[in-house]
Formats: sequence, structure tokens, C-alpha cells
Amino acid sequence: MRRHFHLPRANAVLSALGAVVVATLVAILVAMSAPVSGAPASLQSTIEDVARRWPDIGHISPAELDRLMARHAVVIFDVRTPAEYAVSHLPGAISVDPDMASAAFLGHFGDRVKGKTAVFYCSVGVRSSRLAERVAKGLKGHGATSVDDLAGGIFAWHGDKRPLVDAKGPTDFVHPYDSSWGQLLKRPQLARTAPGG
Repeated sequence: MRRHFHLPRANAVLSALGAVVVATLVAILVAMSAPVSGAPASLQSTIEDVARRWPDIGHISPAELDRLMARHAVVIFDVRTPAEYAVSHLPGAISVDPDMASAAFLGHFGDRVKGKTAVFYCSVGVRSSRLAERVAKGLKGHGATSVDDLAGGIFAWHGDKRPLVDAKGPTDFVHPYDSSWGQLLKRPQLARTAPGG
């Protein structure tokens, strides 16, 4: 017994199915291209979230880092883009690529940390915690006494009115990362995307 398919009905089913597939693909593409929901409600909530997400490294306050700097017991790594670093950075901070491979990082900086605390920072702690966690074991193997993230990153440091520098010397400016995250700055009137103003 042969079955006969009615071509018009089959075409209608295929057309409807095709429309559903196309609509689904369009919805997926729109969702993928939509901007991220933006920055968290507060810098404090970000600090807490970062500490939860990266529990295997320390998270120290700006005051704690200030004390380590006064004792010359720290190596500081700025884990932001060159443009962010150019606007301002912590005195003595070494600019590093957030995506630097662990082996390359340890090859370049492993010998600098012996007997010192390695502190990483970025805008708020996400990029720096990610890198710090990736290289922590290796840095401790090179003699680092601790591997920590600066809680709240440069935004917290800047908010506490602690010193920042650029290529010319002291500055009050800080890079906002982007317009959403920049809303977390305590002193947003000092946000700049280029050095010196």
C-alpha cells in the first residue's frame, strides 16, 4: 500500500516549521548581541560577589594594601588595558595583560615576588581575580607570601582618595572602564578615558 502525501499540506508544514526555526534563530542572535545588563547596584555588592567567585585567593582592602606598600612588602599588578593604565594606576604597579598565559606571567614576574605579597587589581576585581587565581600556585612556588586581589579594585582605591599616578606624575583621574561600570565610582566627576583630562 502506497501512501500519498499531499504536497500543499507538506509545504505548509515545512513553511511553518521553517518560520519557527528562523524566529528561534533570530531570537537567539538578538539575545547574544544584547548588551550585558550593566554594572551591579553598588561597589560593595561587587566586592562581595568577587570574593564569592574567587575564594582561593585573598581579597585585601585599600588600607591593607597601603600598609604593605609602606613596608615595601608588595608587588602590584595592574590587570587592565593599556588605555586604562595610561589614565592612572597605583604607584609602582606593573601593567599586565589580563589574558596573559600563566607560564608567560610566571616567566616574566615569578622572581619579583619572593618574600612579598603579590596584589592584583583592575577596575573592580573581576579581571584581576581571574588572573590572580590562575597564577597563585605558581607565584607561591616562586616564594610569594600571599596572592591577593585588591577588593573593589582601583575604583575603591580612588574612592578612598588614595594616590594615583600617570606618566607625568600624580593624578586624581581614573578610567571608568565603561559607562555602566563607571557608575560605581564614588567620584565620577574624575572619570577620564584619556590621560590628563
